[in-house]
This record gives sequence, C-alpha cells and structure tokens, in this order.
Amino acid sequence: MFDLFGPRWHIGCSRTSLALVRRDRFGHHTGVPIERSWQAGTSPELLLAAQLQAALDQAGCAGARATLVLSDDWFRLGIVTPPLTPVAGWIFQTSAGTRSRKPCLSAALPVHVHSALQDILARNRLRGVQLMPHCLAAWTRWQGELDRDDWFGTVHDGRLMLISRANGKMIALMQQSLTEDDMRMPDRLDRPVRTASDRSGWPLPPRIVLCGEVPQPWTVASPGRLVCIPLREKNLPAGSLAVALAQAGIAA
Repeated sequence: MFDLFGPRWHIGCSRTSLALVRRDRFGHHTGVPIERSWQAGTSPELLLAAQLQAALDQAGCAGARATLVLSDDWFRLGIVTPPLTPVAGWIFQTSAGTRSRKPCLSAALPVHVHSALQDILARNRLRGVQLMPHCLAAWTRWQGELDRDDWFGTVHDGRLMLISRANGKMIALMQQSLTEDDMRMPDRLDRPVRTASDRSGWPLPPRIVLCGEVPQPWTVASPGRLVCIPLREKNLPAGSLAVALAQAGIAA
C-alpha cells in the first residue's frame, strides 16, 4: 500500500549527470544525494534511462512520490500564444493555464525522450511525477516575485536563458552560452538585453531577475548599467549542477 505521507524524491537530469534528493514528509532533506555521471554519446535518452534506473535501484524508492526536472537543452524552448498546434514528434508543456490566450513559455520535448523516461517512471511505480524543464520549474517558482516589466532568466551550466517581458506579458526568449570571461565581466548581461530591446522596440527593463548560478559581477550596481537581481532559495544545501536541477523541482 502506498504511503501518502512518505518521503518525496526530487530528480534532476542533464545530458551527462543526474541527482536524486530525498525529502521527508516534513520537507527536510534526508541523507546524501545520490549522483551519477557519464560520458555523452549517441542515443542520449537511452544513456539517461539506464543511469536513472541504476540510481532508482540504489535509492530503493519504488512507489514513492517524485518530481523530475530536466536541463533545458533537452527541450526546444520558445514564447508562443495559445492555443498551440500539435506538432508530430514533440510533447509540449507551457507556463499558461488551459484557458489562457496570453503569450507564454513553451517547452517541447522529443517524443522518444519522453517515452524513455515515462517507461522508467512507470516501471518504478513513481507517483505524481511532474516532468518539467528547468526554465519552467524556475518560472513557476519565481514568477510571483516579479514586477510587470521585469525580465526573467536562469543561469545554469554555463548557459543563460532570458525571457523579455513588458506590461506583464512575455515577448521573446533568448539563450546564450557563457564563457568563463562572460561570467567575470560585469557588463556581459547588458549586451544581449540592450540588443534585444533595440530590435523589439520595447524599453529596457527596470530589473533583470535571474536565478541559478548568477555571476556575482553581474549583480554589482554601477551607474549606466542595468539592474540585475539574483534570486536564491533559502535553506537548500549547496550541491552539484545535477543537485541544483533536482532542487528546482522542490518549490515548483
């Protein structure tokens, strides 16, 4: 019989690593996260499925409740206006409600990746699993902290995802790889934002609100620079990139 008040497992998966974080019925972390990593190769969804099964076997969490957050590079991301037109070969998720007609964040996962993960989840009888991209988990968690014209984004594993917004509506989404120099340069965030503002005709945002591995130099206030506000969870232990993905599912 399932324990409705038992522990919950939070799973984070990139293309080359994963982590399982366990929380008890009171929301407290218990034990050390289970982590695995591997080399990239062909059929990445099969590599992930094999590693995930091994980690679930190690955890002994069959029948437990779980969340599963995937890194954004598993998905095709964009801003769309509902209703969505189905596209063969893709499973879509959005940040909008079923009746919304406002522009929203869309994430499309290839069917073969979705099927591989669903097979593992079903085989292990994991319950109530929310499978979502990192960006959607982050948006769900932090949207209530944003003002109407704030731009919102994530920094994870050397990649910036940024959503431009105006009057409370999403406009566009951009993604950029970041070098070590980018992470050290205080004005590195300003450039893509100013370029996007010039192209769209929308005004510069009063604030750029970021979560994840936000570089400290980006957050230093300086005359003439855009304001960058970092968002951080309280009372969450530090960990690897895969652990950060797993923890993103806790509050989503």
